[in-house]
Amino acid sequence: MKRYFKYIGCLFVCASLWSCDSFLDRDPYDKLTNDSYWVDEVSLRAYAQDFYSTYFLGYGTDYTVFGGYFSGDSYNDDFLLIYPDSERTNRLFFPTTSITGVNASATVWTDHNKMIRKANIMLEEIPGMEIDQEAKNHWMGVARFFRAMAYTALVKAYGDVPYVDIVVDPADEATLYKDRDSQVLVVGKIQEDYEYAVEHVRENDGNRQVHKYLVGAMMSRDMLYHATWLKYHGTTVGSSSQKVSDEELRKFFQAAIDGAQIVMNSNLYAIGNTYNALFSSESLAGNPEIIFYREYTTGVQGNSLMSYNALEPQEQGGVTMDAINSYLCLDGLPVGQSPLYNKEDIRIQESFKDRDPRLYETIVDSLRIQNSGLFSADSPTGFVTKKFLNEEWLEKGLDYTTGIRSPADAPIIRYAEVLLNYVEARYEISTTGGPAFTQEDLDKSVNQIRKRQLTKWGESPAVVRTMPSVTLSGNSLIINGTVIDDPDRDTEVDPVLWEIRRERRTELMMEGRRGDDLKRWGKFIYLNSGEPASLSLTILGAWIDKADYPGFRTMWCSIILKIILPRRTKGIFIITTAIIQLCVYFMKANSPRKEIT
Repeated sequence: MKRYFKYIGCLFVCASLWSCDSFLDRDPYDKLTNDSYWVDEVSLRAYAQDFYSTYFLGYGTDYTVFGGYFSGDSYNDDFLLIYPDSERTNRLFFPTTSITGVNASATVWTDHNKMIRKANIMLEEIPGMEIDQEAKNHWMGVARFFRAMAYTALVKAYGDVPYVDIVVDPADEATLYKDRDSQVLVVGKIQEDYEYAVEHVRENDGNRQVHKYLVGAMMSRDMLYHATWLKYHGTTVGSSSQKVSDEELRKFFQAAIDGAQIVMNSNLYAIGNTYNALFSSESLAGNPEIIFYREYTTGVQGNSLMSYNALEPQEQGGVTMDAINSYLCLDGLPVGQSPLYNKEDIRIQESFKDRDPRLYETIVDSLRIQNSGLFSADSPTGFVTKKFLNEEWLEKGLDYTTGIRSPADAPIIRYAEVLLNYVEARYEISTTGGPAFTQEDLDKSVNQIRKRQLTKWGESPAVVRTMPSVTLSGNSLIINGTVIDDPDRDTEVDPVLWEIRRERRTELMMEGRRGDDLKRWGKFIYLNSGEPASLSLTILGAWIDKADYPGFRTMWCSIILKIILPRRTKGIFIITTAIIQLCVYFMKANSPRKEIT
């Protein structure tokens, strides 16, 4: 009997082994596994889609920070927020949607490290796939391109970060908990990834897919950021920082130049005679200024940026007077120097006359005062943005202008920025022992942008406006025989570089670049809002003459009280406001001009 039990036991063992072989160890039929996934380019394209949604936000898909556009940029002097905090009180502050220090939000660390691991997995699996070498090179280039973007985001947030270019085993604690690598080393690795990608990624891989010229454009953006940050800050922030050698800086600046030149030498892109349409068109396909864009489609996926630039109050914030003053006059001279600018009357009706035509396509040229009772679309600073407004849609009453319905495509990166990246990198490299900066550099960049012929919407007869070209003369720029000598120039910045930075600011206004620019230049001092004695234009809005607005409702004290009082004191707020408004009424004759802050 015992012998039979032994036989039966053996049969059970054999059956269990056969069962594991035939069933339990089989790949599931209803899902892919790592061994079965890496088959062809279709699987690679699907795998890469997470990168797009992480790094190409466009205008977003909700009511938040619009992917960096409009009010979504961080720590800049172009846009001031008046917004309730967690205690339900209103306060003035600069946008803070991105991270600037080592105590950054964990989501920044987690999100970008996920993308780095994803790219590393891709790079590990591609060599073993049964696809031709050209395809392997392309997709490895795509992976390295997104890895470069991920490490750029981490370096911006943390400075020194641990660099990992392998798929880490969860049991490998030495790699998981390795020390941070120096920022210079990581930036060098970012450069290597970009250089590989720009050499191997296809020139065209289908509609809205990564291509060679997108890689070159982003390479110019990111390498310029890293090179200038290291030049103006050194190896880190604070007393322990050490100067980065000119040789190292030249290498990084040259990478930015190389990336830009790949785009510039392609002859695929050019500056056109539109500006507002770059940000408010239903389709950007085929636009010669657009290198890459995010598509929105009516009834499928829209954005809310039109609603914030149409009929709704822009109550979350407004453009600053400092930003308005950065635009040149039509003669190419700064407002502090140009005879076209009426320094005695800086009301918006006067100060907007004879200005850079991009100003008219970015900001409404009439005062729109918040809480005045006169306008539906208004702003706390009195300046209302129109850069993302399609006025034809608004005129026709289309519902694109309300809610999350706008089908306007969002530019991810455009040719003008590449030209600006190029000219800044060319100037900066010349200060580190590189080739001299020349007139040719200006003609390839700033002067190309200034060839735009722009007209104002609704103007009849339409007047074509073009900004004059600039000429290099020693360490200055000349406009029509006049040396540009901006009385408001930061004296720490060379005159030529100051004007290059100005061109960048006005061309890219509210496109999510200004915060990064102030950061990499080490110029947060421009915000300068902490010292009342040195109050700057970064927290001031438009000037008004109340006599021009007979229906104007006094609201200065209302704004102040909203800032300092919680909403639970609403009754006190209303009574106090009424008393103060009566006082202001009797004082009105003695104070005809006010500042909006």
